[in-house]
Order: sequence, then C-alpha cells, then structure tokens
Amino acid sequence: MRIATRTRFALALLLPAAVQAAGEVAALKDTVIARFTEQDQRLMMASVDAALGAANDGEPVRWQNDQTGASGSVTPLNRLTWDGLACRRLKIANRYKTMAGEGVYRFCEKPKGQWKLVGPDAGGG
Repeated sequence: MRIATRTRFALALLLPAAVQAAGEVAALKDTVIARFTEQDQRLMMASVDAALGAANDGEPVRWQNDQTGASGSVTPLNRLTWDGLACRRLKIANRYKTMAGEGVYRFCEKPKGQWKLVGPDAGGG
C-alpha cells in the first residue's frame, strides 16, 4: 500500500502544523519538518507507508537519518470507518536535533489500497 503523491504533498504541509491553544497554525519555518532534507522526508514517508500496512496497532515504525540528525516514529493507533471508508489513525512524531513535533492524522483508503490523508485527528473516530 502506498500513499498517493497528492497526499504526500498534503502530509508534508500538514505535519509541521503545530496547533496552538487558540487553534492557530504555527509558521512553517518554525517546524521540525521544515528542516528535513528530501532524504529525511522519504524516510518518514516510508515509515508512514509501513504503519498504514502494519497488522497490529500500537507498534511504532521508527526511522532515523544519522547524517542530518532527523528521526521519528509513526504509530498506528486504530482502524475505523469514516464516511463509509476504511480508515486508520496514525500518531506521527518527528525530531530534528533538539526540535520535536507530533500529531495524530487520519488516513482513508480512496480507492481501496491507496491511502489518502484526510486530515489531523484528535478524536478516537
């Protein structure tokens, strides 16, 4: 199972968004993923792909790039049905040297076998 290219772009934009108490989105330049190289992003996305296809929930898929100091983990949280679609919630945590960021995101299969990012997800579905 692979994430669609459009979803990869959306994920790259969405993941760094740290939601503040007032519901505002932090500036992209101040985020972990803004520091990632293309190689870091490829490693992260490979972990997202692996977590979406994982048989069990709760087992993190970790990645690390010793050359850049970037690392992270993607943990499948649960499967659910949303708007009639098979979906999965993932907790994505990233680090770049001393910076850290994380969020929970919902992915749905549209069509089956092709995962698309639906958006950030704070609820249990």
